[in-house]
Amino acid sequence: MPRKKRESSITGIYHVVIKGINSQLLFEKRQDYLKYLDILEYQKLQCDFKIYAYCLMSNHVHLLIAEGAEPLGATMKRLGISYVSYYNKRYNRLGPLFHDRFRSEPVGDAGYFVTLLRYIHLNPVEAEMVDSPDQYQWSSWHEYSGSIMVGGLCCHSLPFSRMTWENVCEMVLKVSQTQGGKSRIEHRRLTDSEAIDIISRFSGGEPVKQMRGERREKVVVAAINAGVGMRQMSRLTKIDYKNIAVIIRKNGK
Repeated sequence: MPRKKRESSITGIYHVVIKGINSQLLFEKRQDYLKYLDILEYQKLQCDFKIYAYCLMSNHVHLLIAEGAEPLGATMKRLGISYVSYYNKRYNRLGPLFHDRFRSEPVGDAGYFVTLLRYIHLNPVEAEMVDSPDQYQWSSWHEYSGSIMVGGLCCHSLPFSRMTWENVCEMVLKVSQTQGGKSRIEHRRLTDSEAIDIISRFSGGEPVKQMRGERREKVVVAAINAGVGMRQMSRLTKIDYKNIAVIIRKNGK
């Protein structure tokens, strides 16, 4: 049976998950985590991709990544070959290390982007390894949890304009408690009624489709950055989805 074709991202941003074969550990010692990050940094320079978030768990990896000079598949192949070569040599083993091919999900709007930032960084919390993302060493949370961000693997220029890292960090840490006390990630898509209110607030009540040029772009970007989904924006304003995607790429990347 042929493999299902990967769904492409109109923004070029993806959530990538890499798992160890048969739950194989990918990182056994501190040196392994450091080596993977070194490889990630080297390949980022070679392939010109962007990393917005990462989390290295013992048997899987989460990346929030934007395609660079080559297709995502080629980039992930480079990363995989480099790390498997290192790992097999270090632990005197043969054969594949990763489970089949990596999994990828397209990221099309600001709401989902923030949801993934939360999900990725709260992964160790959900696994009950730590009580807060600040306590986990092998994620990108420490790169931008402060007010000043210098260096690191992550791109500190947000892909969606009018979002500040301070606001994003507040949203990432907004965790509720279940009855058992375990943290839970909350994210809710806006209802159409809520989305219409947001769009109207930025448009002054004027139909967005009738607007032109920079004025329309500002309203579209502001509404999407306030949580309105791109497809929801398209449906409610009657503006073609591809045109909205072009506006977001132009103003956000």
